[in-house]
Amino acid sequence: MLEAVLLVFSAGVLTRIADMAADDGLKLSRYTGYATGALYGFLIAYAITHYPLLAELGIAVIAAVIITNKIDHPVHAAGLATAIIFFTVYGIGPLSVPLLAFFMISGALDELGNNLSDSGRIHGLISRFFKYRLTMELAAFSVSCLTGNWMVFLAMVSYDAGFTYAFPASFRTKLIRLSRQR
Repeated sequence: MLEAVLLVFSAGVLTRIADMAADDGLKLSRYTGYATGALYGFLIAYAITHYPLLAELGIAVIAAVIITNKIDHPVHAAGLATAIIFFTVYGIGPLSVPLLAFFMISGALDELGNNLSDSGRIHGLISRFFKYRLTMELAAFSVSCLTGNWMVFLAMVSYDAGFTYAFPASFRTKLIRLSRQR
């Protein structure tokens, strides 16, 4: 269980680095960017294939970012391609279609709500809710409460902790500035 938590936390950190390169102007060499994307794709795919309890959640997150056009930069395309290649080689176990659909809807709501929050079209508490993408946490918490499988919620929180808190905003700004000075 600890290995899965560390895997998804690391995937969250690497996804943040890829996002900073794609969206915030963090200057990485092309190869470093591709390697970052490929590594987070590998970690996510590994977690999905080796921890079947996380399969629906992981596949739903991947589907949600595809559906909402979040694969918008080569580093993210590298992550997606790596995950697809991994799934092709190792396969994916059986999935619960209702659970997958529930997580896909939650993931799409997270991404769409985050877009609305980022663009300033929603405000207040609801904006903050979507800014931090809490729909998936709420969905994972609900599933964990109903099934007793707390690994789902723990993995979701761990990934988001890596993505959100590994690089606080002030540090991200400094890191981006430093990378532009190279």
